[in-house]
Amino acid sequence: MKTPAASQPFLQAYSASFRLHAHLLLAWGYEQAKLQFNTEDEEEITDILYQNIHYLLLLEQEGWMANYAVKNEDPISGGKHKGKSRREIDLVIEFTGRGRPQYIFEAKVLNWRKSYQRTDNYINKDGMGRFMEGEYADYTAHFPEVGMIGYVLSDSIQDWYKRLQTGIDQNKNQLQLCRPQENVYICDAFLYEWISEHNRDSSALSLIIHHMLLDCGIK
Repeated sequence: MKTPAASQPFLQAYSASFRLHAHLLLAWGYEQAKLQFNTEDEEEITDILYQNIHYLLLLEQEGWMANYAVKNEDPISGGKHKGKSRREIDLVIEFTGRGRPQYIFEAKVLNWRKSYQRTDNYINKDGMGRFMEGEYADYTAHFPEVGMIGYVLSDSIQDWYKRLQTGIDQNKNQLQLCRPQENVYICDAFLYEWISEHNRDSSALSLIIHHMLLDCGIK
């Protein structure tokens, strides 16, 4: 049974400014963190990003930062799993004002040197598929958009941009892609950002996924 459509005030909370601020926090956190990456572990990379975004919010160098919080490995409550067995969301940027909308990010390592970290790692049931089915899909049923982050550990961002778009198109039925993928510009840090829009069984509301790629190779 599909979840009813989200209320208009909640949808309005996903404004252009909220989307921009979520992107900027990710971009600025990455800019501070990129020289700290000395690992190929997905969870460790995400934790480094989280720490740097959290530090930015503590500094409040921009006035709007007072209205945001960031979470890492945030457990999903209300699903099938309870207590310590709850599923965890990689990165959450939350607006603490009206509606308390969340920008949910799922992150995946992209490393062509390892077969299990290639394109399928990003688009399979444990990547993009988490937003299509299971507890992620239930939790985000009211969310009109989410983010996917690719941690690029081999080859170039341009290479992965092409590979992932091709992979999404090749799996468009499984991913319930409802229109062609589209390049978008939100901020300078993500010049190869694009969106894909998907139907989903858990909600009458389609889901827009913003795709962003970060060079996380060990320097």
